[in-house]
Amino acid sequence: MSSSEWDGTRTTVGSLSIWIGTAALFAPRWIAGALGVRPDAARGDVALPLLVRLAAARNIAMGAALLVTPAPQARRTTEVTLLLTALDAAAVWTSRAEGDVARRSAVLSGIVLALAACGAARWHRR
Repeated sequence: MSSSEWDGTRTTVGSLSIWIGTAALFAPRWIAGALGVRPDAARGDVALPLLVRLAAARNIAMGAALLVTPAPQARRTTEVTLLLTALDAAAVWTSRAEGDVARRSAVLSGIVLALAACGAARWHRR
């Protein structure tokens, strides 16, 4: 991957992470519902906003890290991002198995994980 490709990728992914994190920070119940959390939990669970905001803060931090990481250090950033994405997917798939989230959440997590893995593999082939 060339330096200009990396700049485009990290800017896109970093910006998206910051935007999604910011939306989740200010509208945690809406984001949870949109991502497939059961409607009763999305509306009434008292712990949900805190948990969503914690994940939002991590998303914002990782997005910012991607935006400021120079190309020579990008390998470590992509590895950490891939690890966190895999952990997120595992949490969603576990919640799906318990019936706490909609099928679309599990599918979306799989797609995000696959894209992150492809991006990391592409960068590591360089």
